[in-house]
Amino acid sequence: MAARPGAAAPAAMCRPPCRERRRTPLALAFPAQITRLRDIIELDGIVHAMEPTRTAAPAARQERVRDAVRDAAQALWLERGYQTSMDDVARRAGCSKQTVYAHFGSKADLFRCVIEDLLAPITARLEPSGDLRGTLIAFAREHAELLATPQTQARRRILIAEAPRYPDIAQGLYRGGLAHLIERLADVLGEAMRRGTLREGDPDTAAELFLGLSIGVESERHLFGATQRRTAGEREAWAGTAVDAFLRAYAPLPPSSPSRKQS
Repeated sequence: MAARPGAAAPAAMCRPPCRERRRTPLALAFPAQITRLRDIIELDGIVHAMEPTRTAAPAARQERVRDAVRDAAQALWLERGYQTSMDDVARRAGCSKQTVYAHFGSKADLFRCVIEDLLAPITARLEPSGDLRGTLIAFAREHAELLATPQTQARRRILIAEAPRYPDIAQGLYRGGLAHLIERLADVLGEAMRRGTLREGDPDTAAELFLGLSIGVESERHLFGATQRRTAGEREAWAGTAVDAFLRAYAPLPPSSPSRKQS
């Protein structure tokens, strides 16, 4: 029905002018949510790298991030020790702490990965050959050179300091490091025993004895900062002396003379 002329309009039809609302920036209104969103965007490449339809570029990018985190952790732990926080690692790597945890589930996992990478070169070369003396000298020289580096000395101190806190990591690294090295060395020496180059004996015992001869007390000198065999020539001379002493100790026994057998 049409309104009568001069009649007042219904109340519902009368509205005040619209007021413009002052908008608060999202970063101020929802700071936690915005920070989380940024982390999600930063981690987006990780999710994409897991999708089989994506190219290799995201995976390569995430590998670079992982390497940066590992390198940062290694450098900081060698500088300051294991008490370095994951925030410090993230800052040094140039990423967020959430990114660090996306690649490494915990500080212990990152520690294990870094130490395994550091220990890998120590057991890298031990190849059996027809020249047993040359093989052992090359191994003893390289092993001594690796132990003499400041990086190796620093990480050994970290391992010793943190072993009581993380015994599972320490034992796992021992099995994958020194114990594995003894096994490989025992394989080489055992083969030499079977060929008759060395006298028969327990290969594991022979491997431990050789390691003791080849290193001597140099590891303790490193730990305590005492005078060391600093030059390559000194380490080469020690390696030759140690190998010759070992080979004399394990030289094949001479055959018994007929006169002895008759008596």
